[in-house]
Amino acid sequence: MDDNQLENFSGNKPSGKVKGISDFLLILRDRWMVSLTLALPISLFFAYNSLQVPEYYESKSSFRLIPPPAIINLQKVDREQSIQPLISKHLDGLNSADLRAQVVTKIENTPELKTELLAPYISSGIASSVSAAISYSIAVSGEGRPRFTISATARSGKSAMIIAREVQSEYELLHKSKSNLKIESAKQTLETLLRQELDKETSIKDKMANYRIENNSPFLDDIKKDNATRKSQYQAEITKCNIENLRIQSTLDQIKSIQNKISADPSLSIEEKFESFKLFFQISGIEIYGDIPTLRKSIFDLYKTRRDYQELGTGYLDNHPKMLTNTRQIQDTYGQLARQVKEAIKDMEDRQTELSALSKDFTKAMNVVQNEAGEISLIEDQISTLQRELQIVQASTSQMQRRLNDVRIEQAFPQDQDDPLQKDQFATVPGAPFSPDKAGIHKKALGIFLGIFLVVPFLLEFIDNRIKSPWDIEVFLGRELISGIPKISNVVETERPLIVGNDLDDSLGESFRSMFSKIQMHSKTDFPKIILVTSAIPSEGKSLISANLAYTCANHGKKTTLIDFDLRRPGLHKFVGLENEEGLITIINEMSSSPQYLKEKLPKHLKEIHPNLNMLTSGGKTRSVTELIEKNEFLKLITHLKSTSDIIIVDSPPIGLFPDALAFSKIADDVIFVTRYGKVARRVAKGLLASIEESGTNILGVVLNDLPQKKSTGYYYSGYYGYGYYRYKYYNKYYGNSEST
Repeated sequence: MDDNQLENFSGNKPSGKVKGISDFLLILRDRWMVSLTLALPISLFFAYNSLQVPEYYESKSSFRLIPPPAIINLQKVDREQSIQPLISKHLDGLNSADLRAQVVTKIENTPELKTELLAPYISSGIASSVSAAISYSIAVSGEGRPRFTISATARSGKSAMIIAREVQSEYELLHKSKSNLKIESAKQTLETLLRQELDKETSIKDKMANYRIENNSPFLDDIKKDNATRKSQYQAEITKCNIENLRIQSTLDQIKSIQNKISADPSLSIEEKFESFKLFFQISGIEIYGDIPTLRKSIFDLYKTRRDYQELGTGYLDNHPKMLTNTRQIQDTYGQLARQVKEAIKDMEDRQTELSALSKDFTKAMNVVQNEAGEISLIEDQISTLQRELQIVQASTSQMQRRLNDVRIEQAFPQDQDDPLQKDQFATVPGAPFSPDKAGIHKKALGIFLGIFLVVPFLLEFIDNRIKSPWDIEVFLGRELISGIPKISNVVETERPLIVGNDLDDSLGESFRSMFSKIQMHSKTDFPKIILVTSAIPSEGKSLISANLAYTCANHGKKTTLIDFDLRRPGLHKFVGLENEEGLITIINEMSSSPQYLKEKLPKHLKEIHPNLNMLTSGGKTRSVTELIEKNEFLKLITHLKSTSDIIIVDSPPIGLFPDALAFSKIADDVIFVTRYGKVARRVAKGLLASIEESGTNILGVVLNDLPQKKSTGYYYSGYYGYGYYRYKYYNKYYGNSEST
């Protein structure tokens, strides 16, 4: 859980204290038995179940593809070929049904191979056939000289070796036989096609010769050549005129675009016009026209002078004589340039007219040439048709001849050179099964064990939303931890509120003295007059904290009053041996009839149980506590006690059950919230603390009570307990008992 999540969860900004490695180790230490109970059987079950599968062995053989020169290539006639078609061809062949059928047939017809292959199945009582027992896969790897790996799997190492070996051998035979048949078939086909193409070529030549003689046109080729030459020349001239016309039109478009931009906005400044006119100088063809080069130099010089004026010292303003002269000169130059541009436009348009006329002349000449060609069009078409047919046949004949030569060369090469596929690795008997992967299974089982063993404690800790640590208090509740009180085992329960008063445990006494110091530091007043001690539910130790805190305050010289405000179930008087016939309730009831009651009769109800410490018992029981608090007599009593005491400690009922404590909190200066280890949910405690805070009373903090002794060095989050807890653990170690000191 990150800081933002903690903030959202608690409603308060985390204090910055987060769990460290030591805290996680303590969580693991506390819940290791539960984790072990879950992790060990699950991991063992996984390992056992994964190992209860039949063992399979793997054997490998391979081919290496060594691409031959293109002339030896059986796939295509082209002399240049990539290696990818070869790879695809061999992959298809190795994965083909023909090869598998051939391997099955070979093993079926070889008794010793069949017996060896089926032996593991027979021994296991499993019926199987040769076809079902054969299992292999093909993989290709490497570049340039790729390798085809045959991976065979079987129930025994020797069976796997047999499958890999036979697949390799049978594919070699199959590939060679197909290659030989393919070469011979290709040779016969090419020879037949070549004879047919040669016959066509002879026939077309005879037709062409006879046609020329019949039509008396022995010089038709020369006439056609001359006609084509003139036609090409005229076409070139027409194209030249069109290209030049397009170039001129493009230049005109650029010029007019700039003109329109300048004329569209008469308010353009000198600088803006300069940027626009600069575009004229970048147009090819116009930059050398007429006086434009001179005007260009003048504009640049004038503009440079203008910039120098502007940058000189503080700079000339626009109305400065020199600036006005410069502006006028620039404007005059702009006018001259504009006129030159107009003249250039006119010249270009005139040139376009000339080009159009010239193009028309060449077009007329083209028509004459075409008319001349029309006179021999019938002869030309026929001869051209025959020539095209002859060219096609000749090209086909040449191609057939090259292909036939390639095949003849292929046939002439030795077979070992002809075949680019060479054996690279021979199958061997594997020493150990590849499946199941025992090492991998053991690693996975260990991973499962560690995952469950390490995750479960933190999951349980996350699910358990009870307050069990200072981390819960400070991060989830967003409150200050005043003190952590360990489980008290060396003092009987009836005497625990008197630990400090009777000096029953020096180390626990130090814990309450530390609490007294924290109250001094965190109280909003110099020292709180009234401290209300409450809890969420009964039996969380609020009476123990109230009484011992009162004794601690008295020992520090504070005139202290301890009030038993648990009017529904009073009990503090029992611990100090007092009667409860008279007390808070009786005082409130009697004050209405005696205005001088507080001065005259109150002292007899305040019992001194310790130097500087008086106690006011409840004086009975009542359920009308809130009505009692609202009486003026109650407020007068509390006001009087504040004037005669340095501090008042109030032991109240649980705030989660009754409104008594919440009603009294409006009178109190500070509130101490007591919670017992692992008893109250964080959400409940947070809500109750929020209700106290809404009353306007300062919450000094939280006391975490009854921490297990085994976690006294800091349950989960040892750094939070601080000095007080370490004092508790090591007090006797360093100082011994009171008798020894």
